[in-house]
Amino acid sequence: MDPLAVVAIDFGTTYSGWAFSFRHNYELDPTKVYSKTWVGGTHISRKGIGPTCILINPDGKTADSFGYDAESKYAEKAEENEQDQWFFFKRFKMLLFKDQGITRSATLEDESGKKLPAMTVFSLSIDYIKKNVLDTLNKQVDNSLEVDEIHWVLTVPAIWNDAAKQFMREAAQKAGIPGKNLTICLEPEAASIYCRHLQVSKSQADGEKTSLAQFSSGTKYLVLDAGGGTVDITVHEVTTSGELKELHKASGGAWGGIQVDKAYEAFISSIIGRHVIMQFKKRHLDDYIEIFRDFEIIKREISPSKQDKITFRIPASLSELCCEMTGKDLKTLILQSPFSGQIRVATDKLKVHADVVREFFHPSVKNIIDLVVSLLKEPPALGCVAILMVGGFSASSMLQERVRKEFPNLRIIVPEEAGLAVLKGAVIFGHEPTAINERIIRYTYGTGSIHKYDKRCQHPTGRVERKSNGELVCYDIFNIHASEGQSIKLNEEQPELIYTPAEDGQDCIGFEIYSSPKKHPYFTFENDCKQIGYLSIPILDKSLGQNRRFGCTFIFGGTEICVKVVDKENGKVTYESINFLG
Repeated sequence: MDPLAVVAIDFGTTYSGWAFSFRHNYELDPTKVYSKTWVGGTHISRKGIGPTCILINPDGKTADSFGYDAESKYAEKAEENEQDQWFFFKRFKMLLFKDQGITRSATLEDESGKKLPAMTVFSLSIDYIKKNVLDTLNKQVDNSLEVDEIHWVLTVPAIWNDAAKQFMREAAQKAGIPGKNLTICLEPEAASIYCRHLQVSKSQADGEKTSLAQFSSGTKYLVLDAGGGTVDITVHEVTTSGELKELHKASGGAWGGIQVDKAYEAFISSIIGRHVIMQFKKRHLDDYIEIFRDFEIIKREISPSKQDKITFRIPASLSELCCEMTGKDLKTLILQSPFSGQIRVATDKLKVHADVVREFFHPSVKNIIDLVVSLLKEPPALGCVAILMVGGFSASSMLQERVRKEFPNLRIIVPEEAGLAVLKGAVIFGHEPTAINERIIRYTYGTGSIHKYDKRCQHPTGRVERKSNGELVCYDIFNIHASEGQSIKLNEEQPELIYTPAEDGQDCIGFEIYSSPKKHPYFTFENDCKQIGYLSIPILDKSLGQNRRFGCTFIFGGTEICVKVVDKENGKVTYESINFLG
């Protein structure tokens, strides 16, 4: 039975939010997706809840508030010198952007250095959003909606590894969202799906109107999803059926908008000293938060052509602290800084030359442009006609104009709600999970296995040892289930591989799952090969000993890996999950 509603949660690095549509809304107009606007002070969030920050009660087990409310309440606690009793976490999503993976036991440090399990922080955040969703939806329907009457979609960057996806799934389940009602959605795919449904989007080329919906079968375009933390870039093609397929594996890095924020903070620190900034944050957290809320607006308005000086408000508390800690006023500190000729103090404001502010963007924008240039030279991307820019950072004129300048022969499409494209597209994906019908494998995946030694073995000589029964056995063999760069259709099953117990009496067959950036690794110990997970196949009937045979088929076409296991003795089929979290 189809769910009554689909709710998507876009758990971002800087901002998080949710959006929804009822089934009847979707059937009438897929783009009719509703998101809630939340206000913090004089600032209106671009998507749903607001800043990704959570205030957790002193018990370390329950959430007090999330988003703007959490920021404001924590600032109040700091004013009352009670902050050390509470846990305040912000921008913690980037913990999951790790090549080496993450474990369930990972911890996070809050703003004052106190630690809690990362799973607790993520699950409490999702639980808070879930409750907010239910409160809102139940005001719009006659009968109360239950959690299991909704299909939930969680967005994640496409460049995240399998462990990070599993971590988010388990955090959502711990927050009370049933696993069978939960889909993981890749952010650039969601944005692409949303824009594919829009009849007209803004094109950054002489006011021309264009739309992905107008693209015919075979049209290729690059998707640039620039968020707060990560940047995801991939290439999509329109299929004959009107669906989308991925042509190039997702790539990117930690080049999102928060890098610009860090550059801004480093700029202030270079003038007044890092020690002053840290003390300012400790003593006047409300003013510290407000400085960066103001900068969020400035960040979106600065452009490559802007010549006027940029105005930054400086609270009196910071000016007074400078005098107290350095013995110098702000004007003197600026004159002694590397920016003395480019900044002017006017009462409670700094007037900064636009070139100084533009430099905050340079590292992130350069990394993005360099990667796009590289990708467009790859064979799968040849013939791309457009670049679709989505994500909060794509709203930046600095990034938009640089992309337009570097790629004059491509149409640059920026939807009016670039920051909401992922969120709204995730809702559509929940209604139509087959919208992306083909994906590219990012790594070669396989299992660690052994087999009887044969002098005709196709692989190079590796570790060969003699078992207790006298047989020679090759160890550490990389059994490939899917290769890097391979194109796989949705729900497409890979060739079945047969596994048997190594010894009589085993109650399960357990083996490690490995990945490699190489297409054809032979052994699991080769350079760049990593053990990323573990798969266990239970053996309920041990009577056949080593003659028990199981067929394993990996299914890679979705956003998460699934393993189909067939017991060759009785034909029973089960679906097993890989444990990527240890």
